[in-house]
Amino acid sequence: MPDKQQSLKNSSSYDILPLFEFSNVVNSSLDLKFILDTVLLTVMGKMLVSKGMVLLTREKHLFEIVNAKGVEAGVLGQAITLKQTLRKPTITDRLSVTNKPWVTFFKAHGQKLIVPILTQGRVVGLLTLGERLGGKKYAEAERQLIHSLVNLSGSAVEKALIIDQLKEVNRDLDRKLQELNTLFDLGKEFNVVLEPDKVIRLLTFSLLGQVGVNRYAICLGKGRNMQVVASRLEKDVCTPDLFETLQELTRAESVDELTRKKKFATVAATLKEGGIRVAVPMLVQREVKGMILLGGRMRGGLYERADLEFLSSLANLAIISIENARLFREALEKQRMEDELAIAREIQQGLLPRSLPVIQGFDVAATNIPSKQVGGDYYDVIAISPTEYVLAIGDVSGKGTGAALLMANVQASLRAFAPMGLSMSEATSRINDLTSQNTGQGKFITFFWSTLDLKSGSMRYVNAGHNPPYHFHADGTMEKLDVGGIILGLMSTLSPYEEASVPLRRGDVLVMYTDGVSEAMNSAGEDFTEERLEGILRNSLSLPAAGIIGNVRTALELYTRDTPQSDDITMLVVKVL
Repeated sequence: MPDKQQSLKNSSSYDILPLFEFSNVVNSSLDLKFILDTVLLTVMGKMLVSKGMVLLTREKHLFEIVNAKGVEAGVLGQAITLKQTLRKPTITDRLSVTNKPWVTFFKAHGQKLIVPILTQGRVVGLLTLGERLGGKKYAEAERQLIHSLVNLSGSAVEKALIIDQLKEVNRDLDRKLQELNTLFDLGKEFNVVLEPDKVIRLLTFSLLGQVGVNRYAICLGKGRNMQVVASRLEKDVCTPDLFETLQELTRAESVDELTRKKKFATVAATLKEGGIRVAVPMLVQREVKGMILLGGRMRGGLYERADLEFLSSLANLAIISIENARLFREALEKQRMEDELAIAREIQQGLLPRSLPVIQGFDVAATNIPSKQVGGDYYDVIAISPTEYVLAIGDVSGKGTGAALLMANVQASLRAFAPMGLSMSEATSRINDLTSQNTGQGKFITFFWSTLDLKSGSMRYVNAGHNPPYHFHADGTMEKLDVGGIILGLMSTLSPYEEASVPLRRGDVLVMYTDGVSEAMNSAGEDFTEERLEGILRNSLSLPAAGIIGNVRTALELYTRDTPQSDDITMLVVKVL
C-alpha cells in the first residue's frame, strides 16, 4: 500500500490534463487525424518528449505508421511487422533485437517506450515515445498514466477507423457509381455506332479522357493474327508471339502482375520495355477477340484493381459493339446477296421454257431443280421450223445475277443465230466471240446444242466443253457426244468448232445433263459420278423420257439424303419413238 500511495502521489505532481477531460476531447471527435494528433501531442507535451509516433493495425501483426513527430517524414506510411503481442507499456532498451527487426527499427528512430492502444482487449495500434528531455527515465507510475491516457483514446480511435472505413467504402461506391454511369453512357454511344472504325475512335477518346493515358495500342483479331488498329506507342511491341501468349489472359492485368507469372514473364519484359503498364483482353464469350495495351497514366500513380475492372468493362463494351457492327454488316451483305439471288432466280426461271414443244416421233422431257444458291443452268427446246428443232443445255460458272445474265446473253445469241442458216460451227464461234467480249475474267459457259432434223432423222451437234451427253442406241450400245471445242467465253475463237452428225433410230435415247447431276455429293463428300448415272440410265431405257428423269431423281435423292444440294440439277432427255 505505501508503494501505491507513493505512485499516486508522484502522478499527481504532473500537470496533466485530467483523465475525464482528455477522454471528452478525444471521444467527442470522429476525425482520426485530430484524435491521433491530440493523443500524441498531449502525451509528448506532458512527458517532455520531442519524438513520437502512432501506428495503427492494418492486418494481423502488421502496423502502419500514420503519425509522427520529431522523426524524418519518410517513416510515414511504412509498415512494421510485430508478431509479439504487447499488452502494456514496454521499454525498448529492455527488448532483445534477436529475430526482432521491429525492435531495431524503433531503436534506430530513437523510440524508448512502446504503448499499446487497446479497446475491448484488442490492440488497435501503438504509440511510441522518444527519450525524455534530460535523459530522464519513464517511471512505472508515468508509464501507467500514459497507458491510461492512451487507452482512453482506444475506443475513439476504433470509432474513427470505422468512420474512415465507411468513408472509404462510400468513396468506392461513389467511384463505382460514377464508373457505372460512364459505362452506361459509353454503352449507349457504342450501341448506336455500327462502324468498327467509329467504335475504335470512341474507345480511343474514352481511354484518353476517362482513364487518362497518352500511350496505348488497340488490337483486333484472334491469336497470332491480331492486328493493331490504333496506336500511340513510341516502340512497337505488338508481335505475333506476344498476341498468341496474351490470348490466355482472362482479365485485365498490370505488367507487374504478369512479371510474377512464369508463362507471361517474357512477354511482360517486352511490354515493360515498350512502356506498357497494363494489358486488357477484349472478350466475347470468354474468347479473346482483341487487346488493349496501355502505358502509364498522365496523372501518375499505379493502376488499382478498380481501375482494371473498369478497363475490362470498357474493353468488353467496345468489342461487343465491334462484333455487333460486324454482324450487322454481314447481315446487310447476306440480305444483299439474297436479294441478288432472288433476282437471279427470277431471271433464270424466265430463261427456261414454260412448256416443251411437241415433236412428232419423239418423247421429250426436261427438269431443272435449282439449289439454294442460284446457278446458271439452262436448257431449251426451240422450234426453227416444223421439221427442225434446236436442243440446248448449258451451265455458267459462278452464281448469282451475273451468271443468270450471262446465260440470258447466250440464249439470246442462240435464238438469233440458229434460224440464220449458218453452220453449227460458225454459229457457235459467233456465240463464243460475243460471250468472250462481254464476260469478265473467270466467267465461262459449258454449252451443248444440237439441231434435230425430222426429215433426215439425224441430229447435228456441237459440244463446247459441256458434260458429253449420252446417246444410247436401240441395240444397247452407247456413245458420248463430245465433238466440239473450247468452252464459251474463255477466249475468242482461235480455231473453228467441230460439229458432228448422228443418226437417230427408233428406241434411241439422248440424255443431256449438267454437272450438278454427276457431282451431287453424299454426306461423306463423295460424288454421284458419271459411272453411277450411266448405270441408272441403262436400267431405265425402257421407260418414257419423264420416267428416265424420275429414276435419276430418285437415285439422287437417296444418294444425297440429309446433304444440302450444292448445285442446280438439270436434265433434258429425248427418246425416239
